[in-house]
Amino acid sequence: MKIATFLMGSLAGAAVVMLLRRNQMVSATASSVGNRMKQSMSDMKDQWMGKALNKMLNNQKSSSSDKEQSSRSNHSAQSDYDGNTLQEIERFVSKDPEVASEVNSILEQNGQHPLS
Repeated sequence: MKIATFLMGSLAGAAVVMLLRRNQMVSATASSVGNRMKQSMSDMKDQWMGKALNKMLNNQKSSSSDKEQSSRSNHSAQSDYDGNTLQEIERFVSKDPEVASEVNSILEQNGQHPLS
């Protein structure tokens, strides 16, 4: 990072702090904006995790239906899902390094251990 950029960021931060201390209305507005940002980030994380799980389950469903069509046995159709959700997610995440890094960063932000 260049020193000029660092100094400009520091000055801007100091100016914001001074403004917040002097004006209670601005302080309340900043708090409101911060809470909205926190909520929107949480919603985005929930949507992303939901999409990832849906994709995993759809892939699993399609692979089990392919096996079912090829074998045509007398057994009833059963999913390959074994109830170990965390292991299934780890397997899904390990297939895509970009997804793995995103999941690990979310887990670290929440104080959890990253997936292996």
